[in-house]
Amino acid sequence: MSKAIAYIENTILAITLAVMSVLAFANIVSRYLFHYSISFTEEVTVNLFVLLTFLGAAAGIRNNAHLGFTMLFDKLSGVPKKFLIVFTCALISAIFLIFVYFGYDMVSFQIESDQKTPALGWNQWVFTLGFPIGCLFGLYRAIEAGFREWKAASQQESGVKA
Repeated sequence: MSKAIAYIENTILAITLAVMSVLAFANIVSRYLFHYSISFTEEVTVNLFVLLTFLGAAAGIRNNAHLGFTMLFDKLSGVPKKFLIVFTCALISAIFLIFVYFGYDMVSFQIESDQKTPALGWNQWVFTLGFPIGCLFGLYRAIEAGFREWKAASQQESGVKA
């Protein structure tokens, strides 16, 4: 299942980055060659950047690519290390849960009030939906990383090579 979710994450990340790049490039070319700015490109690019940010954070958690200070964590073993794993996982998960809750609340409000995007006139909630969805991916990856760290710590305790 994790591989399927990683495939979905990577596909959405690649498509999002490609669309953002093409739109930004097209707007630059249009601005300098034709002296005409394509107004909707900024709107789409900014909204896709939110999705890209949170899905990228989830992918970073998946790949253990986030910067961190691990000196204390690496020195610990046993119960203190497992406590730190649970605490960290719970804290990150709580943050992502809060983001999912408020993201859902924001999407619901935009649906109820029928908010439209300024340039395209599309439903704003379509773009905003990227925020809670990206946070759900982050929540899944934070929990997955917690289990992975717990398993590694347990194997380290029992002397099994991780």
